[in-house]
Amino acid sequence: TAPPMGSSGVRAAAGGPRAPRPEVPRGGARAGDRLAMAAVNDEEAINAFIHKIQMFVFARRFRVQDLFGEFDRLGVGRVTRVNFQRALKKMELLGIDEVDLLADYYTDHPPKASKPQNVNWKRFRDDIDRIFDEEETQEQAKTTQLSISPMSTMFSTFVPRGTEDDAKVQHLMHRVAALCKSRGVSSKHCYIDLDRAPVPNPSRQNAYRCGKVTRSQFIRGWPFKKEIDEAEVELLVERYTTPSGDVHFMAMHNDVSEVLPDPAQPFPTSPLYLRPDDTQWSHQSIRAVARIQSKVVEKRIRLREFFQDFDALRKGLCSVGNLRSALTISNLGKELSKSDFEELVNTYAQEDGQFNYLQFCNDVNQAFAVTGLEKMPLHRSEMPDAETTSPARRNTMRLADGTKAKIAKVEDRIRTQVQKNGIHLQPLFNDFDRARRGFVTRNQFTRVMSTIDLPQTDDTVGLIAGKYCDFGNHCDFNYKTFLKSVDPPVDDVETAMMEMTSPHIPFKPRPYFNERQKVIPRSSSSPMLRSF
Repeated sequence: TAPPMGSSGVRAAAGGPRAPRPEVPRGGARAGDRLAMAAVNDEEAINAFIHKIQMFVFARRFRVQDLFGEFDRLGVGRVTRVNFQRALKKMELLGIDEVDLLADYYTDHPPKASKPQNVNWKRFRDDIDRIFDEEETQEQAKTTQLSISPMSTMFSTFVPRGTEDDAKVQHLMHRVAALCKSRGVSSKHCYIDLDRAPVPNPSRQNAYRCGKVTRSQFIRGWPFKKEIDEAEVELLVERYTTPSGDVHFMAMHNDVSEVLPDPAQPFPTSPLYLRPDDTQWSHQSIRAVARIQSKVVEKRIRLREFFQDFDALRKGLCSVGNLRSALTISNLGKELSKSDFEELVNTYAQEDGQFNYLQFCNDVNQAFAVTGLEKMPLHRSEMPDAETTSPARRNTMRLADGTKAKIAKVEDRIRTQVQKNGIHLQPLFNDFDRARRGFVTRNQFTRVMSTIDLPQTDDTVGLIAGKYCDFGNHCDFNYKTFLKSVDPPVDDVETAMMEMTSPHIPFKPRPYFNERQKVIPRSSSSPMLRSF
């Protein structure tokens, strides 16, 4: 039914078009009244058609624009009258006279448009799609329409018919629901072959997946013929008969599911409950800019180039969304949490909301070069080292002085045992670290300690892990740092390792010329060969 009309006519309809007020002609009051009444009646009819199409469109979740795409290739917004009728005929919702009335209403007159493409389908589309923006109308549609299936968000325009004896129908529905539950029968699966057969079949006289079958098919596929007699089946057929004469078995299935719902069977679960972690990490006290700076130094990233893609005029500003994109492209976004990102925005954002990436890049690049170095001739700049990249690579725990003293005692005991027995721990850890990451798990560390006859308790392992789990979690144990403490190499070995890892220094003979390109005397260049 059409929505109630108010004093404004078309505006009273849910999402209806806004028609102009009819003008009274000069031919007389009676003629003007007749024309005004005819215009009001047309407006009421158009509002009813629009409301009907809106309910149809909202129930099936599709856009009216798709109906006119093939008739308006250039996107002008107007089609011919014939094409407008063809587009609405696809819905099979309105009659010919109703479509003609809509075509007359949405026809644009000169000078806006000229024949034959003078029906404004975009205005018609806007009036129909207004239902997707009006929550009140959507709630009204949800309360008056029926869900096709309990797990679906689609809606059906079918509403079961009322009967003379509703109490008898409810009692019958309870019986059907009890039979379905006790025998494990799903009523919709009795007709699903007739409704969803992938191959065209003459027995399927309705649309694919429409939830409807014919009257004879419903009676023939009824599963409880002994328990429910023919009169009661006819009562169900009468209740769920559609205007076309078919039976909506999906609506009956939904009603049966609502009468006696079948809850899901309980099954054992193992939910994850994380223990509260009160550990304080070093990253909590380091600013986000410092951590980004250390990561940029580690990966040798030119950070400014990622921002210049979003700043064609080179103003040094970008939006917050561009900041997120630049950090993601440079693979730095995963290093920042939500609070760190907000800290960056609050630090470098201007009053207009723009992000000053130029100042941000200058602060990050302080690790490579000092700004204004030409004005400080006595300044000595240092190259980045391991300490510069440490905030990006390590995230250690904050330990109290008493805990550090306990860890030192445990390390002394392990160091004494290793040096006394001449145990080489490096191969034992390498067996667990095939990828040579420098990390093992806490259980693997416990197994290594048991291998050298130094079993550790859980409390002792927890103490040592508090110092050497420096990857931001309680699992990854940095055994390389641990070995430097309990199994340090000999000075000669350490010197040899340093020479092996340092750059190659070729042999450099003694100089033959001095700074002034003169030959150095033998007595000066070779004091041992000085003449006597």
